[in-house]
Amino acid sequence: MQRALAILNCFTRGIDDLSLTEISKLVQIPYSTASRIAGILEQESFLIRDKNTKRFSLGRRVYSLGYCAKQNDFLRKVIYPYLVRLRDEFGETALIYIREGDYRICFEKVPAFHSFKFSPTVGSKYVLWAGAGGMGFLAYAMPEEQDNFLKDTRNLTTFTTTDRSKIMKELYNLCEKGYSYCINEYQEGFSSIAGPIVDSGNNILCTIAVTGPSARFTDDIVKGLKERIPQYCAEISSTFGWYGHNGEDFLFPSPSLEHIINGM
Repeated sequence: MQRALAILNCFTRGIDDLSLTEISKLVQIPYSTASRIAGILEQESFLIRDKNTKRFSLGRRVYSLGYCAKQNDFLRKVIYPYLVRLRDEFGETALIYIREGDYRICFEKVPAFHSFKFSPTVGSKYVLWAGAGGMGFLAYAMPEEQDNFLKDTRNLTTFTTTDRSKIMKELYNLCEKGYSYCINEYQEGFSSIAGPIVDSGNNILCTIAVTGPSARFTDDIVKGLKERIPQYCAEISSTFGWYGHNGEDFLFPSPSLEHIINGM
């Protein structure tokens, strides 16, 4: 792994391509080892090799990773001010979740000022099928994925919803109204309201959530969040090319809406 990274690090500014001999000298490894590792990197599209010159240059996977990093940075810049507004208006921790494989990751947060609060560490990993922050990803997952995720449900607290039809109803509500509200579901004593951020292709980019002690989620707070979360989700999504729901009955109709309806 270290040698593979060392090879990729050889391609600094001003060095567009390298021969195997040059790579082996720069990394200080035998030619045969350089050939083997470079071959693996080529198979995985981290490097490409010119058929005529036999010289290596960076492949599409590297540029794809760079693009994702740039997009995520832009995501943070666009959404962070909204997190601050949510925290300041409702007094609780506001968060961004992104999907990574079968989990959602806390990507950014603006902590509540209260001493007693739920403030997960950035980078913390959570399942998709429990908690408001995961419902958007589950709603926008493909039907086969949804079915697989719902097979893994279990009680995280005494309030965790594991019934398939009830979860599908929650996904339906999110598609229709733009938010999911979960009480004590992921961690007893804490509740959250979250909504999806989507792009021009109706792909989910992330979810934004407000979470805090259930005792502080008063009727007025909940009512305000149920209005503000969809409003902000729509505003942010429009920044990423989302055109709106065009008068349809559903604010965020996911590509799997029909499957959700059939599962209710």
